[in-house]
Amino acid sequence: MHFEEWDARLRTTCGNYYGVPGARQREVNGYVRSFSLCGLDVADFACDLDQIIRTRKGIQQDDSEYIFLLLQLKGNSRIDHRGRHETLDPGEFYLLDSTCEASIGYGCRDAQFISVHMPRGSFLLEADDRLDIGRKLGAAHPMHAAMQAFFSAGRTALASQRTRGDPRFLYDLTRMAFTPGDGSIDAARASSRENRFALAVSLMERNLHRADMSLGWLAQRIGISERQLQRDFLDQGTSFVRLLRQKRLALAAELLRRNRRGAALPITDIAFGAGFNDISNFNRAFKGRYGCAPSEYLHSHPN
Repeated sequence: MHFEEWDARLRTTCGNYYGVPGARQREVNGYVRSFSLCGLDVADFACDLDQIIRTRKGIQQDDSEYIFLLLQLKGNSRIDHRGRHETLDPGEFYLLDSTCEASIGYGCRDAQFISVHMPRGSFLLEADDRLDIGRKLGAAHPMHAAMQAFFSAGRTALASQRTRGDPRFLYDLTRMAFTPGDGSIDAARASSRENRFALAVSLMERNLHRADMSLGWLAQRIGISERQLQRDFLDQGTSFVRLLRQKRLALAAELLRRNRRGAALPITDIAFGAGFNDISNFNRAFKGRYGCAPSEYLHSHPN
């Protein structure tokens, strides 16, 4: 793609940001695309430019203001913004404020990332003054897995049918992820019970293998009381124990489907991998849910 075309698409999609090509660079190995997520515009970029810049002139020319949530997919981005310097690696997130100057450098190496356009006013409306814009969210942060789960294929753990057209859950996740604290998840800051419940289910789904999973374990890790968490489950027409068993059985069935005939993992390994510590209990529960024993299910659902 010609640089001029790529650069024009960038401004059409994101406002007055400008691509800076490398010396004598006329072509860009990349694209600029857009799609919608939870009612928000999202830009999908790939390029091998030297950098993208946001200048004071560009800020003055734009009528709309955004907080951009960036997710690096491939390559690296070196970001200078709000007096900080960060290098974004694949899988890491970053908050960029459109009202501040910035440069995002690639050094003419291939890179790909997405940018979620969150209207600045509505996003900041329920944020406190600790929100840390201009820093990255790495894999070591406790909220990183929840953020990644939201953007994974299907987003079934975090974006239910009723939230797919509503950005508030993504706003909640992002505010919690980018507010400094003691490193724990604070679900009490969620803007609704539904969003708090979705966060709890997300954490449950990422820890189904743990034999010590309990209501108390989950409540402690998301920062609310057991009583409140149990009410959240009841409000959704289920209970912690019931949903945990459903999720574990679904995981076990998925693991069984992945195994090829003649090269399958032992059923006991699959049961333990899904969080069951008693094989007899697993067999009874599985047959009650799927109408057959795990071994029969395995052979009737080869990979």
